[in-house]
Amino acid sequence: MNKFGLFLVFAVACLVRARVLDIATYPPLTVQRLQAAQLAWCEALLSISRAHREGRDAHALAASIIDDSYNYARGPVLFKPTLAHGDTTFRTTREGALSYFVGGDPTRPEDAGFALKPWVKATFRNAATFIEGRLGITMGHVTFTDESGKETTVEKTWVFRQDSDGRLRIVLHKSTLPYAPAAA
Repeated sequence: MNKFGLFLVFAVACLVRARVLDIATYPPLTVQRLQAAQLAWCEALLSISRAHREGRDAHALAASIIDDSYNYARGPVLFKPTLAHGDTTFRTTREGALSYFVGGDPTRPEDAGFALKPWVKATFRNAATFIEGRLGITMGHVTFTDESGKETTVEKTWVFRQDSDGRLRIVLHKSTLPYAPAAA
């Protein structure tokens, strides 16, 4: 075998070894891990709401949660919030997401802070999940309950990516109100 052939065999062996080590380094992506990430998101939203009601710094808490849960530090996140519209419909930056959750951004005066509402409960129910390698996709409903007991249900799709430290981070988050056809 010539030098190029040996180099090619060595290069392929290194790639195969790197891929095997990569898979073995992190726990496998499972439906249970996706559900745990969804539950953590729901609990984080409730903690922001609770901090706001208690007069604590909800803005700083939301910033920390976004940094921990979303992929903004590594690239854009495809985020379409429930109540966003017009020129600020899509929140591909950390600042846009932070404004949606806690408001206060003068460039987005329509943002009242979704997480600042008096939420006391948030639950999810998946219609389906899909896992491929380091990506996990969930689609279903999230129901928020406020202090008065009023429920708001949204349709939510999340794509989680297992990053280089093995953590699941949100790379896509789409949320919409359910379609309600006009009465005939």
